[in-house]
Amino acid sequence: MPPLEADQKVLVSTSFLKTTHGSLDCVSCHGGVEPASTRKEAHKGLVARPSATANSICAKCHQAETAKIGWSLHLTNAGIVDLKNGVLAPRVNPEKLNVLQPAVDTHCASCHTSGCGDCHVSRPVASGTGFIDGHNFIKTPNSVLNCTACHGSRIEKEMLAKGPENLGLKPDVHWSPAGMQCASCHTSKWIHDPAQKSPDRYHVGEAPKCETCHVSKEGFYKNGMHAMHANPKAGTPDLQCQVCHSQPYNNCYACHVGKDSKGLAFFKTDKSEFNFEIGKNPNPTAERPYAYVVVRHVPVAEDTFAYYGQGLLSRFATQPTWKYATPHNIVKQAPQAKDCNSCHGNPNLFLQAKDVLPSELKANEKVIVTSPPKKR
Repeated sequence: MPPLEADQKVLVSTSFLKTTHGSLDCVSCHGGVEPASTRKEAHKGLVARPSATANSICAKCHQAETAKIGWSLHLTNAGIVDLKNGVLAPRVNPEKLNVLQPAVDTHCASCHTSGCGDCHVSRPVASGTGFIDGHNFIKTPNSVLNCTACHGSRIEKEMLAKGPENLGLKPDVHWSPAGMQCASCHTSKWIHDPAQKSPDRYHVGEAPKCETCHVSKEGFYKNGMHAMHANPKAGTPDLQCQVCHSQPYNNCYACHVGKDSKGLAFFKTDKSEFNFEIGKNPNPTAERPYAYVVVRHVPVAEDTFAYYGQGLLSRFATQPTWKYATPHNIVKQAPQAKDCNSCHGNPNLFLQAKDVLPSELKANEKVIVTSPPKKR
């Protein structure tokens, strides 16, 4: 996302002054000194981002909205930085947590939101900040300026069909032509009022599900594909909705981190490419009972943190590098679901040993499809 001009970042519109927040003195939220005769004096004790913590200034007036915000993965990034419960935990050498934690904090902890303002008044810190609308507060985050400002490398590219032109991708049908916004599915409930703390995004109880809106619709099971593969009573393999309705999506490979000669942290990933892979569900649950799911390669390698020491991810092979995925690139009919034999007898759609790096074969044993369905 391109940076805003300096004046756009800080310009307070006259319309803001007519709002509830605009009727307050600046010092009510930002601190500082008023009255003051000089800029230096006025800015003494100034807090540029007063919403930057769960117990921020916002909580004084918005108690209901902030009561559980400290549980939100958007704020804590616990799914990544929590090395005892997060997604990295099963791979970690427990004897080297004291070495790995600072590395993770340095390279992986910067992508959480910096408080309420990142969604409701400005662009996120991670994308360069800057007011959305002249300091006016917006109730629903802007899908482009707020949400995909952070979730850009995958979700934005997929949702807006920004992948390679030769693939002929289409925008996610919920975005165009439906015109739905991110908050239409990712409601404030799981950000502001989650029922419980979640160790990672796979366990957020309030996360949206396709079935919530679509399975209940009249005629759902009159569709032959739905009757066969979206009906537990059919006795056939149950498929995740994305298996039939997703297009190729972005996959990233091995990330390596370190510091340069000036001590500045950096990261570098291997190739990134759009492809489509169906794998076995690595962890069937009541919420995700599917036999087959769309899988995405995640950018982690056994030597991701080698700059900080050896063997930090000594249990690397205990978890797949091809993970359960929910691409934001849904279409009514994807090529692989045109008819039965678009999928059956088409092994290229399925994750096989030849698609997996030799060093990751053991890690992905539960995901690889050894016997793709035969032509019908």
